[in-house]
Amino acid sequence: MYSNYSKLFKTALIFNTLIVFLLFFALTPNFASAQPLIENGSFETGDFTGWTVVQMPGSGGDWFVYSGTTTPISNFPIAAPPDGIFAATSDQGGPSSQVLYQDIDVPLNAPDECSLVYYYENHASEFINDPDLFFNGAENQQARIDIMDPESHPFNVDVGVLENLFQTEPGDLLSLGYTTLSFDLTSYAGSTVRLRFAEVDNLGEFNFAVDNITCGGGSSAAQVPTLSEWGLIAMAGILGIAGLMVVRRKRLAA
Repeated sequence: MYSNYSKLFKTALIFNTLIVFLLFFALTPNFASAQPLIENGSFETGDFTGWTVVQMPGSGGDWFVYSGTTTPISNFPIAAPPDGIFAATSDQGGPSSQVLYQDIDVPLNAPDECSLVYYYENHASEFINDPDLFFNGAENQQARIDIMDPESHPFNVDVGVLENLFQTEPGDLLSLGYTTLSFDLTSYAGSTVRLRFAEVDNLGEFNFAVDNITCGGGSSAAQVPTLSEWGLIAMAGILGIAGLMVVRRKRLAA
């Protein structure tokens, strides 16, 4: 009898072990396939795939994907892209205003932290923050990074701005090497927001660059099991209990 019980117990143990391994391999691809929220965040496609560029009419500049250490139009020195081969920068041959943005669908299990790196080189003598992003009015030499309402105008600086992440200010250093900025999207979970980079200049050339924009993908929040995965876990538990009950019944019958 004890020999039979031992055999049944070993069979149940092997059965449950197989269930655990099957469950592991079923869930692992889903965890690994969690997608980042930002498309082409390091511009390694060599273009603005996933992004939208808007110029103010009459702007003498634009946003560019660059590599190397020279700006695309003005031929000023610029720091090499810090992540991969490419980064994005504004550049101009005259007074200009342009924005670069991407709309982000923030899931309910929004990642706690996102990050990017930014850089600037102001070839004018100062920063001046006019209340708008227009180059054809008052003196205006500034850059900013915002979380926006995606329904707002690309150049909006009023109610369309949900959160300002960065803005140059009068008195700031005119040159800043690539610097990390971390930000949080948890308060926007379940909604769509716009990540916007804006640059305006009418006092001189102004290069504002960004790279390595990441959010989601490898975060722990993105790897919480889905409802279907919880179903698999529950099924494995039920099968395991059923196997133990079979062993118990056969033991009592013996």
